[in-house]
Amino acid sequence: MPESRPVIRIAAAVALIVLSSPIPAIPQARQPMPDEAVQNLVRAALLAHFDPASILEIQVLGSALEGDVLSIDTLVVHGRPASFGGFRGEVMGHFADVRLEMPALAARQIRLVRPARATVVARVTASAVEEGLAKSSTTVLRPSVRFWEGQMEIAATIRSGDRLYPAQVRAVLTVEGKQRINAVVSYALVHGASVPQGLIEKELSKINPVLDLSKLPFNLQIQRLVLHNDMFEVLATSGT
Repeated sequence: MPESRPVIRIAAAVALIVLSSPIPAIPQARQPMPDEAVQNLVRAALLAHFDPASILEIQVLGSALEGDVLSIDTLVVHGRPASFGGFRGEVMGHFADVRLEMPALAARQIRLVRPARATVVARVTASAVEEGLAKSSTTVLRPSVRFWEGQMEIAATIRSGDRLYPAQVRAVLTVEGKQRINAVVSYALVHGASVPQGLIEKELSKINPVLDLSKLPFNLQIQRLVLHNDMFEVLATSGT
């Protein structure tokens, strides 16, 4: 009998270690989510980042809920029109491996658990820039916009006080910080006497930034900006 006591003590010690060890967390069950319900939630949350006139078409594939995380294998967004900061355009986005905080999404907010792989193309026409410029300033009258030789040309009448100044402007669209596009004056001709200093620059600054992706929740960065056929086109990516 005495020889069995060490064995008993070892067994008791092992049992104590096992009982005192932390219990591993039980994995959350993966619950498939109806595509239509997820599409409505994502649309409502994204619309908070666009102007009220925007119309977003949403498609999802492979949605499931794991605890407080909503996973989406593929998310496709098509804004037609997508109005952003007063400028109307078209946006097409493809997102893969999206992980969202479900409580935030239910409150119409987009919060990523981790970066998603995304490719987004946005197009804005010259006529949409005319419309945005007219809305952004009450002193720029009858603006006419066209894209030519990599620049944006604007013809308009500028009102300053009780005077009117016909003006022609050329501006270059520049990318800042990989997320913003600004119009920078490269040439300006203003007709009239006693033209106020910096008149054109002041009025054009009202439309800047022409596009600001930092306000969107997907950390998109501009890879390419092209002007052609009286429109400018932007390619932005994230997580690639």
